[in-house]
Amino acid sequence: YMGMKIISDEDYADWLNKKKQVEGGAATNKNIAKDRAAVDAELEKNLTYPGCSVVEDQLQDNVESTIYNLGKAGVQVWMITGDKMGTAKSIGYSCKMFTQDDMEIVQVDEDLFIKEKIFQEEALKKLVQSKTVEFKKNKMKAGLLITGSMLERIVNMPSIKDDFICFAKMCTAVVCCRTNAKQKATVVKAMKEACPGEITLAIGDGGNDVSMIKEAHVGVGIYGKEGRQAAQSADFAIGEFQVLWNLLMIHGRLSYLRIAELILYFFYKNAVFTLPQFFFSFWCFFSGKTYYDDWYISSFNLIFTSLPLLFKALYEHDVHHIQDRHLKINKVLPYLYYQGQGNQIFNYQTLLWSFLSGIVHSCIAYFLPLYFLDSGILSVDGENIDIWFQSLITFSSIIVIVNVRLFTNMRYFTWVSIFSILALSFGFYIAVLWISNVMTVFNVYKTIVTIHKSPIYYLSILLCSLFAFSLEHFSQVMEFHIVETPNNFCRLWAYYFKSDEAENEAKYKRLQEIDASLKSGKQKKVEQPLLNSLSLQ
Repeated sequence: YMGMKIISDEDYADWLNKKKQVEGGAATNKNIAKDRAAVDAELEKNLTYPGCSVVEDQLQDNVESTIYNLGKAGVQVWMITGDKMGTAKSIGYSCKMFTQDDMEIVQVDEDLFIKEKIFQEEALKKLVQSKTVEFKKNKMKAGLLITGSMLERIVNMPSIKDDFICFAKMCTAVVCCRTNAKQKATVVKAMKEACPGEITLAIGDGGNDVSMIKEAHVGVGIYGKEGRQAAQSADFAIGEFQVLWNLLMIHGRLSYLRIAELILYFFYKNAVFTLPQFFFSFWCFFSGKTYYDDWYISSFNLIFTSLPLLFKALYEHDVHHIQDRHLKINKVLPYLYYQGQGNQIFNYQTLLWSFLSGIVHSCIAYFLPLYFLDSGILSVDGENIDIWFQSLITFSSIIVIVNVRLFTNMRYFTWVSIFSILALSFGFYIAVLWISNVMTVFNVYKTIVTIHKSPIYYLSILLCSLFAFSLEHFSQVMEFHIVETPNNFCRLWAYYFKSDEAENEAKYKRLQEIDASLKSGKQKKVEQPLLNSLSLQ
């Protein structure tokens, strides 16, 4: 508010004398702050208000749908605000965190548990325990509305802290009101300590959100009317709250998928490449003799297999948010967020499977050529087989096998990814083969022309690749037909999409059922092939 008042010179002189007297005794006066406030209040009485100025503080666009989709993705949303309880509750209803029909709102205020200036700890503990039992038994939706001071008090009470956090995790939505900057950070820290396996994300647009943003595992700042302090202190800066949906559901989900598969494939291809050298040590009586040419060893990860993997990690999509937008992508993607939450792609099981695949494929690449070359004769001209003939056959088979594995695991094909396999991997390898035939620095010098005349070379590569591909293809087919996951369902839905509104709505409901069974831990084997469940035949 803007206030004004017309005062005479005499009144101002009297007030100024009082002000000087108060300031003169500031060094010895213990109540200087109150005396200053009293003197200032005399001048600020009976003001006339010509107008007022306010900062607009309303919800941004699509806040409700963003929070709703985060809830569908299994993300628990906490709203931490400095507003009073009534205002915070209204905001909770406005952004659809609270619903009036099927949700009970539990309000926890410090004033409700203080009697005769004594905090009733047992009363709060009984409330939390009774509500926890009630909501579990009746499977009700619960919302929690709590003040910052109350939450800070609970965090520092070991006897009730664990029960309260357990109750808060059960709630569909939690709203913390009347919180300051320190209390916001305390809330985030408490959840980090209580849930060590979970990832916390804090988002804010003001300077009082900085401590909270820095405390969380991931901080997101919004450029807003309250300045840029939050954005400058955060890991990610966005222009509007609704962009958080793209950050998590598209970029965050795909980043996990790409990086996880990159690491797994890296372990796999190096297992395929390294183990034949280990097998060869049994044939060379552990003499330390190398199985591959030194230049080929250096080039395997640096040239032959690096760029295809890089481009796959850059462009991979399982469900494309642009090309597959006919699936109502805003409704579908939240159900695919489970992969990162449950660590479905990168875990001990998938890592072990990558190593086992590498072991099997390395055995194929080493022992099949060894069997084919058992006669010791390479061609009808009487040319004999030596170590470098077998080495080249094994190495060539490995180049084909690892690229076939990469190709079969691609879900989204671009001309860049295909070009990287055909030209930047196979092309480079063929070029190095013929360069090594004329340069004496290679151990395989003058070997390439001879080996390319032999049908055993081509037959070995073909059979090794077919064996490896058949095993890989079989495992992928079984994945689709044994366990029904939202990801596989959506991929087939996108591929066989039909513009039938009723049919697509039925598939969307089926997706919800699959997601619910996955989260409840009651996922069963597919009773019928996915192609049938999608009505694709």
